[in-house]
Amino acid sequence: MKMNYLLPSLLIAVNALYSCADSKKTETAEHVEQTAKIEAIGDSAYTLSFAGLQAIVDVKNGGRLEALALNGENCLSGKKVNAGNWGTSLWPSPQEAWGWPPSQQLDNLAYSVLSDSSEVVLKSQKDIKQAFVFTKSYKIDTKDTSLVVTYTILNDTTVAQKVAAWEISRVAPNGLTFYPSGDEVKRGDLVSLTKDSSGVTWFQYDSTTVPKNGVPKLLADGKEGWLAQVNNGLLLVKSFEDVVTGKYAPKEGEIEFYTNPDKSYIEIEQQGTYVELQPGGQIVYVVRYKLAKLPSSVHVTIGDVDLLKIARSMKR
Repeated sequence: MKMNYLLPSLLIAVNALYSCADSKKTETAEHVEQTAKIEAIGDSAYTLSFAGLQAIVDVKNGGRLEALALNGENCLSGKKVNAGNWGTSLWPSPQEAWGWPPSQQLDNLAYSVLSDSSEVVLKSQKDIKQAFVFTKSYKIDTKDTSLVVTYTILNDTTVAQKVAAWEISRVAPNGLTFYPSGDEVKRGDLVSLTKDSSGVTWFQYDSTTVPKNGVPKLLADGKEGWLAQVNNGLLLVKSFEDVVTGKYAPKEGEIEFYTNPDKSYIEIEQQGTYVELQPGGQIVYVVRYKLAKLPSSVHVTIGDVDLLKIARSMKR
């Protein structure tokens, strides 16, 4: 009689064991599906991809973000448009501390690869003028399908220096760029080409009005910690720290635009807090990129409520 009772219990236990194993297989499969893919392109670049989002990082050319695409549609301007100014760069701010051109070590020369497993981590050579060393980490956050770029600026010298992180992204012209307006008065030749609506500054690119000479820029204070640009229905939102008004570098702005005089690309830029770095000190600056294809019902026009709502929902 004992065996009669024991057998059903044993069968239940075995079934439970297999059920648990199957459950763990399912969890493992789901975990694999939620992991971003990282592939090396020889020794010169990496691709990071997940759920239609793809980023290309150029190791041999300043560790730059070369391309960022959603389902094959790239939002960044490439090398064929301008051999020097393409993709996304990181510069130390203010510019008056180094002039022009940017540091070869930080912006153009090869970076060393520190890691390429769950993220791609790259390190620059030491800048010969200011002795800064950059580290750039690229990782796709699978929770919201965003690219997270973490920058570190190291003061590798024996004297204290003031600096802010300055990220420059080149995009195609003819788009609409916007950001929450800050408290300070805007500066630069592009101010007259912007419009304010719903507490937001809007810049609709128009090749007939863009200045042909000089350095056509907008320098401004921002709010909420985001900047957006839409072109051909593809919306890019960059999220970053919201700098306290006036705490960015001298003669610079938290938000900056630049229109190339040959009208081949524009730059959408933002800067972090201006701080003093002691010898061996470093700052960390994080930028999150999100892309979305807008539905045809959304009007890509200045002040559009639906467009603004979508952009704010993507900000983090």
